[in-house]
Amino acid sequence: MNIGEFAELTGLSVKALRLYDEQDLLPPAAVDEWSRHRRYSATQFESALRLKAARSADLPLAEAAKLLQDPETAAVTLAVHRDRLAAERERQDAALAVLDQLLAGPVEWQAEVRQAERQHWAGVLLPPEVADDERANELFAGLWRRLSAAGNAPTGAFWTTIGTAEGSETETEVVCCWPVAEPPPSDWDDVRRGTIEPGKEMVVRWRFEQDVPVVDGAAHPAVLALLAAVEREGVNVSLARLRQIGLLEDGVPVGMEVAVRLTS
Repeated sequence: MNIGEFAELTGLSVKALRLYDEQDLLPPAAVDEWSRHRRYSATQFESALRLKAARSADLPLAEAAKLLQDPETAAVTLAVHRDRLAAERERQDAALAVLDQLLAGPVEWQAEVRQAERQHWAGVLLPPEVADDERANELFAGLWRRLSAAGNAPTGAFWTTIGTAEGSETETEVVCCWPVAEPPPSDWDDVRRGTIEPGKEMVVRWRFEQDVPVVDGAAHPAVLALLAAVEREGVNVSLARLRQIGLLEDGVPVGMEVAVRLTS
């Protein structure tokens, strides 16, 4: 049968069949020596249907080729893709749930103003390649042990800050900080340090059990609400002045509070 007939029977387009021929996925059974017209055989229906179903299931073409190999390879390829689709559906369902919450109306956040005391701090910069919480916790815990061994153990809850990376206008960096009684030694070149001077700051808190619409990849809505509240006060702030502080109960993290200084 010619390429048009084979396309009609299998649901594959003529364009797709030509592509599969070029990539040696589904070459025709024969090619006319003079006209170069492709001819297909009924024995190729199974391979064609596998490719058609694979593309309908959004299986990448490079992986779809594995469905034409031995049964074990085909089964593994299909299982991996099925897991990938399930994860994608889960992500989409979560995003739709967040949209439902967002469309239901904004969450009302309570912003408070408090007086911050003078506080020394020591911090560790999270390298850009640190993409998981476990590795970040290792670096943070390592700083805690180092400070404790030096007789300058952290005096309270941790916090993180986000700022623009040095020499860049677009890249950001995250610094995890511990409050300490004394500044770390000056020869600790790999440790960030600083002192929070007394002054007023605005704070918004949230607990982990709160069901709030958190959009994947965006800041927590409490952070955005705080920045909006500060802006309404006519105060311009940079992210470097914003702290996300662990909220502890009996030493157990139960939430976070985000604070930003209203005074220099």
